[in-house]
Amino acid sequence: MQPDFSLLRELSEALGPSGFEDAVRSIIKKKLEKLGFKSAEDGLGNLYVRLGEGRPLTLIAAHMDEVGFIVKYITSNGFLRVASLGGVNPGIMPGTSVAILGEKGVVKGVFGTIPPHLLKRGNGQREVRVEDLYVDIGASSREEVEASGIKLGTPLTFDTDFWDLGEAVSGKAFDDRLGCFALLEALRTAEPPSRGSVIIAFTVQEEVGTRGASVLAHRFNPDYGISVEGTIASDVPGVSEENWVTALGRGPAVRVFDATIVASRQLVDYVLSVAESAGIPVQIQLSPHSGTDAGRFVLLGARPGNISIPARYIHSPRALSIKSDIEYAVKIIRKIIEKPPP
Repeated sequence: MQPDFSLLRELSEALGPSGFEDAVRSIIKKKLEKLGFKSAEDGLGNLYVRLGEGRPLTLIAAHMDEVGFIVKYITSNGFLRVASLGGVNPGIMPGTSVAILGEKGVVKGVFGTIPPHLLKRGNGQREVRVEDLYVDIGASSREEVEASGIKLGTPLTFDTDFWDLGEAVSGKAFDDRLGCFALLEALRTAEPPSRGSVIIAFTVQEEVGTRGASVLAHRFNPDYGISVEGTIASDVPGVSEENWVTALGRGPAVRVFDATIVASRQLVDYVLSVAESAGIPVQIQLSPHSGTDAGRFVLLGARPGNISIPARYIHSPRALSIKSDIEYAVKIIRKIIEKPPP
């Protein structure tokens, strides 16, 4: 059965910066109900379903939140100053469209900064910082901004539509709506686990400190903790092949090391054996400068691991992935749900 990429469109276009995942959670909850699963939600906003019973317990998680921003100041002439929610590259923001989750509805805006023509001589190459950015909604006063439903603490994120490019897809928030999509698609056709329990979880606030995962780790104390991520594909001009984290079109990535875990050798070998037996191509990932929810699972004694879907340009207004990599990830996850690691 082919994945339903219209669901990925819906997930990608939903607005859900860290701490404000409501729209994404609503989509996922409705999809789970349609599939016949009764989900549970904790106080922080994590959503999860439980399959099977007993031990071993395998927790498989993808995070619902995306990188974004939060309003920290409104100028007297109607511009918004922001702080970041998660890691972003401020240098690519000027001219980027944003959607602001105001109390009266979504307000559109655009990132701006000092025009290059007005930079002082010698400062033309200065790196743009978040502090240099502002959001312009076309207002002329603080009162006009507040009347639109925007105040201090209002979140915002990229305003990006989803593209189906045939063999590829492109949109925002692929870190980690790709993971959410893969879990939902795997659940659509998976049989119940043949041993123990499997928790399929959709976490919150990963981009600001993997906070949702920490709550779930304490709740379930899993034997195995697997994060499913949209991850860095760096097979682009200017990056030598030896420095590629992952590449598009080579299948999902099995992570063996990152800034927060050294993956369980037992779990890595198990995932690789599942892929090999099913004829699914995979690539090995080492990410010394990034981490995932699995970094929280290991702190409670779980054997940690990660399955990632390569995506170019994550943490930016638009990412790009290959459909076959997503489809293969769905197949691996489905097989792990049906036959969890021993």
